[in-house]
Amino acid sequence: MALLILPYEILENLSNQVSTINTSRKQGNINSVGLVMNDMLEALNDLVSRSYDQYTNLELEDATMDDYDINSTFQERVTVKDIVRANQLVGSLLVRMISGELLVGDDQDDERMEQAAKLLAHMSGRGAAGALTRTWHFPFLDANGDLDQLLIKLHEPSYIGNDIGFKTWGAAPLLAKKLLQQNIIPDLQHRNVLELGTGTGLVGLVCEKIKGKDALGQVIVTDYHPSVLKNVAINVELNNSSCQVSKLDFIQVANAPEETEWKDKKYSVVIASDLLYEMEHAEYLPIAVEKLMENDFYFMIPLRDTHWNEVNRFEEKMEQVGLFQRVVKDKEIQEDEGVVRYRYYEYSRKAVVV
Repeated sequence: MALLILPYEILENLSNQVSTINTSRKQGNINSVGLVMNDMLEALNDLVSRSYDQYTNLELEDATMDDYDINSTFQERVTVKDIVRANQLVGSLLVRMISGELLVGDDQDDERMEQAAKLLAHMSGRGAAGALTRTWHFPFLDANGDLDQLLIKLHEPSYIGNDIGFKTWGAAPLLAKKLLQQNIIPDLQHRNVLELGTGTGLVGLVCEKIKGKDALGQVIVTDYHPSVLKNVAINVELNNSSCQVSKLDFIQVANAPEETEWKDKKYSVVIASDLLYEMEHAEYLPIAVEKLMENDFYFMIPLRDTHWNEVNRFEEKMEQVGLFQRVVKDKEIQEDEGVVRYRYYEYSRKAVVV
């Protein structure tokens, strides 16, 4: 694996580049300004494209961080603090570039303005980010106990309307790394997997990579939004994956399964992340899961202060449809907007014997 420039080195370079740009402008050296801005935008793009790795730190149930020091092993990892610092260093300069205050007068002015706008949006958080294809790095221990990485390429287009399925939110990478690092489904290679609300396809793609090319069973990634599914198909191709991409509206399956292609279909594993945005979801997701799953349901959600009613109703409804809560665990993660709490569930058809 090629060595990457470490984040602190990029930040030092950005600081020096900003100083050089300001000094060159005062001295009237416009040509030099353009070249340095090009280098600055390239370095900043590298930093931003690696910034989502904060979700994929090594985390093992039976090993401590002292045993596997991810910070020293993957020093190229970019964190929220790095992005905040980058914004402090170059944010105002990017605004001046976007406004046209820093025009050089060459044929690259328009391209620099467009790049500056995209980078500023990405540093403002996932909700403001435009289209980007990035590689996610998921470290894990192989069969010999050696540290390795799974690489997943994901294209995330700009928002279309108010749909949120075009971005990779925190719950999906957290569930993906739990699958990979903690082996929560030991016999996954022999199971048929159905993912609901796949979004960018991350969790399903990781399931397929864990299963391997010669594994039995298939991985089906589903969503209700046609445009989201088109993007998932792109990500399946980017990763040379055999995942099947299909349309599934779990609310429709819950209300009228006989009117869908999913009638009487059962899957050994049903998996999902971050699907409780409305009370309707909390009402109908449990019904759909009960109809679609044979044995197990794995689910990861953020615990938003504004959605506790939905969470409570979901748990109540899962019990009402006859599914048993086998595992529930909460975890706090530092994200762009601060500390976010997540909840992980495992459900089965059989009651847990204590």
